[in-house]
Amino acid sequence: LRMAKMAASIVEHGEDAFRKLFKFYKRRNPPPDLSDVIDFSKGVINGKVFCRELNTGSVSEAAARRAGLHPVEDWKAFGLHGYPGFIFISNPFLSGSQQYWVKQCLKVYPRKPNICNLDLHMSAEETQNIWEKSTAQISQKRSGKREPKTLLEKLRWVTLGYHYNWETKVSESCLFCSHTK
Repeated sequence: LRMAKMAASIVEHGEDAFRKLFKFYKRRNPPPDLSDVIDFSKGVINGKVFCRELNTGSVSEAAARRAGLHPVEDWKAFGLHGYPGFIFISNPFLSGSQQYWVKQCLKVYPRKPNICNLDLHMSAEETQNIWEKSTAQISQKRSGKREPKTLLEKLRWVTLGYHYNWETKVSESCLFCSHTK
């Protein structure tokens, strides 16, 4: 509740609510108050969280395994009261497949035509091959020396499928990017 009030106040004053909250939780001195953070690993512990039923027939067990996932009927899913459509799924990954998906997120999905946070501040040429440019830079970094962040370290989000326009708050079908399954 305290964070919701803080976010509402931020929006009222024209500040970027996400950036303000990100800085709040990232700060070190004083450390952030984490009492309002929801720990889904503890299950349903308050009136905010509820167990979410999933359509177990939507993905076959074989298809889930091919994607590196446990069968849908084994997933633990939660929702939040007051946030329709929000679903948190607690670790649906088979052993060892989480690394595959992390690599996809860092190496494959930032490629064009997908849109990422860096596109807002840089040209398309500058954001090509984020993985390749960053790994070369990271391997040359000297420990203990403060150096500029790589593109990979600056990457915060990538949109697949319909791109959500944060300015208009609309998913734009004209900006659809397909990705391989």
